[in-house]
Amino acid sequence: MNEQIAPGGVGSGDANALARLFNPRGIAIVGARQEPRGGGQPLHALRCYGYPGRIYPVNPKYRELAGLTCYSSLRDIDGPCDLAIIAISAEGAIDAVRVCGELRIPFAIIYSGSFREAGEAGTRRENELVRVARAAGVRLVGPNCLGIVNVPEHVYAAFGGMTRKPVLPAGSVSIVSQSGGLGRTIALRIAGGGVGFRYLISSGNEVDIATPEFIDACLEDSGTDIVVAYMEGVSDGRALMSVGRKAAHLGKTVIVWKVGNTSEGKLAAASHTASMTGRYEVYRAALKQAGIIEVRDLQEIADVVRALNSKRLPRGRRVALMSASGGAAIVFADAADEASLQMASLRAESVEILKKCYLQCSARGNPVDLPPGFLEDAIASKFCDAVQAVLDDENVDVLCVLFMTIVGKQALNGAHALASARNDSKKPILVFTSVSRDTSEEAYSVLEAARIPIVSSPAALARTASALSWSVEVRDQIVGDVGPVIGSCAPLQLAGTGGALNEADSKKLLQQYGIPISVDARVSTTDPVDAIALQPPYAVKVISSEILHKTEAGGVLLGVADRDGLAGAVKRVLANVSKTAPHAAIDGVLISEMITDGTEVLVGVVNDDVFGPVVALGLGGIWTEVLHDLSYRIAPFKCDVALSMIRELRAYPLFEGIRGKLPLDVDALAKTLVDVSRLAWELRDKVQELDVNPLFVRPRGKGVVAADALVVLRKA
Repeated sequence: MNEQIAPGGVGSGDANALARLFNPRGIAIVGARQEPRGGGQPLHALRCYGYPGRIYPVNPKYRELAGLTCYSSLRDIDGPCDLAIIAISAEGAIDAVRVCGELRIPFAIIYSGSFREAGEAGTRRENELVRVARAAGVRLVGPNCLGIVNVPEHVYAAFGGMTRKPVLPAGSVSIVSQSGGLGRTIALRIAGGGVGFRYLISSGNEVDIATPEFIDACLEDSGTDIVVAYMEGVSDGRALMSVGRKAAHLGKTVIVWKVGNTSEGKLAAASHTASMTGRYEVYRAALKQAGIIEVRDLQEIADVVRALNSKRLPRGRRVALMSASGGAAIVFADAADEASLQMASLRAESVEILKKCYLQCSARGNPVDLPPGFLEDAIASKFCDAVQAVLDDENVDVLCVLFMTIVGKQALNGAHALASARNDSKKPILVFTSVSRDTSEEAYSVLEAARIPIVSSPAALARTASALSWSVEVRDQIVGDVGPVIGSCAPLQLAGTGGALNEADSKKLLQQYGIPISVDARVSTTDPVDAIALQPPYAVKVISSEILHKTEAGGVLLGVADRDGLAGAVKRVLANVSKTAPHAAIDGVLISEMITDGTEVLVGVVNDDVFGPVVALGLGGIWTEVLHDLSYRIAPFKCDVALSMIRELRAYPLFEGIRGKLPLDVDALAKTLVDVSRLAWELRDKVQELDVNPLFVRPRGKGVVAADALVVLRKA
């Protein structure tokens, strides 16, 4: 099979390199036609929506199209042209890109399909397209895409749903989507509530310009504040993480909807754009580590974008709730707890004001019960006072309001109260109403004009508030982080052509990176063991790079109680492996002091195809396979990331000490995770996998001990 060329390598990643793609002085449409399909759609859209630059229809069948001169070929164009839309067959598209290079047209959008998504022949065709583009110096969007739209500048270099009405308003949200149709759907779901758009990008197969570079260009654009990406996969995971961190430094936000996460989803993605999906757990960890908000469906995107677009961010996780429904308040409280929000305890002064406003409160003043009629004209001013009191409370970071079924004039009174309070406060206000817009049009309009987001449900209200809080926390962390310090120690000479190291050599590598290992004595198969200066009880293990699962091979004996039993234990281990693995090379026997006061965890490293070295943490021994309780981070990282990795485990309460057990040395475990991440990064070209299992985490202050380890080297 013909080797597929990796995407993303045709042109440079310079942040300003895509400026003429989004703001071309002239656009050629190769395959333009009269009918409103294919190459006819961008022609009519550019004319209809008022694109101010030159338009060059190219089709030898016509002399004129849509009132414009139609050119027989690209070579006949007589004015400035920065972008060619290529809406012809896949084979013809390759020739058109070659001509673009001759004419120094820097960008081409390839609508055509039948490339790698079409199998082996399509892959060969796509490779040829990439080779031609590289030689010609042309940057490519697609193929197999719907194109791009620059909403404020009326650049509709697109077809299909991206050119249809309704016309989206201009604003500060850009969308990058590997699916053209779903990208337009995302935009339509977000639209409303005062949200407008900057760029809409359908990236398709991404043979050249890929999602991370598109996101980067959007972040560099002064008109974009929020970037939403629908993504099936990327080939360069670290480039994706880089744009997440860049957004934090610029005070902007990246939101990603990652799909193709299940076995069926991956098959669908492969047939769609043949994207590299990777392991979802690693993607989740990478997005979190890079400060990228992950969403899971259309409505969640809309809720979060509208909340971010309000330009109010909380400085903490303490939320106050004002609710016209007790049941809805319970739903909110459950979701808030799951989303790690804190129900704020209002100050006594605030509670007194609320009581004077005829509102009922729980013992801590939160949630605040909104009784029937509280927004009638005669007492609506009391609600204004109550809202102001809650927002003024120093214990409150976010105010959430459940108006529920309030309609008409009362809904309008509530909207005016919140709009007025927002003007005087920097704290975010989020609202849920269960009534449709047509029953309370004026209230909706007032809230939207005040940039107060209307969220889709009480539970979504909590999740959205949590997303806002998290985005601030992680932004502050990233902006204040200078990055992990990479050591300068000279690593071991890892000779050979790849494959596994035995346990003794694996532990030596760990030890060089500051990772504590067990007290061991290595003996040959014939050495006497009675002089070993170790303290019982002992573990006796065969040393062999060809026996990776020593326990299954009978190559491990634990709990040897005293020195007298050592010689017999060594003989038994060697006898066992001579039967189970008779052809394995034996490098000796390892005798170790056993750890009796620790909890077993597993620390692993894998060199992921998308993200490179990834560190995994979970409970060790049999629990790894039974519980599947693992957390991941992309190497290298610092201690705060390691601590978050530990706290993410469902089993974390074990580390804090439960049922009389002592708390474990979490700080020592975090340091070891950092050291493993440094090893993984520095030796990424040599180490393919690493397993430390078990790593014993001892009681607080006593550190950790690597009792066993396996390092697998990359093949030369």
